[in-house]
Amino acid sequence: MNAVPTETDAALAVLRSMVGIADATVERGTAGLTLTQFRALRVVAERTPVTMRRVAAELGLNPSSVTRACDRLEAAKLLQRAANPLNKRETLLAPTARGRRLVDRVDHDRRSVLADVLDRMEPRAREHLARVFGAFADAAEAVLHPGADTAR
Repeated sequence: MNAVPTETDAALAVLRSMVGIADATVERGTAGLTLTQFRALRVVAERTPVTMRRVAAELGLNPSSVTRACDRLEAAKLLQRAANPLNKRETLLAPTARGRRLVDRVDHDRRSVLADVLDRMEPRAREHLARVFGAFADAAEAVLHPGADTAR
């Protein structure tokens, strides 16, 4: 069954709103990092310790782009590198305490903005939205990562 244009348009409008929230909170809270640099820091914070190759794969970027982003993050003291003791050709990445705080602060800001948005909605609409967003997230995960275990 294909989505009708109005459903797709509504989903696109929500996506634009969410991207606007994501962009605004990154701009406010990351002291000049690009979105790619912040996304790389988030992957590192969520997957520590992680290799550069895995960060590139998670972000769908080429390794040289991730290397440049991580160079900037390291220079800003948001990320640290260490040799992988199991594979000398690999470098492991981990956030510094400052880097982890930055990710936490952006998450806090995003939750705050989303709470403000949700507060403007009727309680029944919020409850329904939570169920719909859960289903949407599961479906998106299945489309973006086919074959992966998407059970939450």
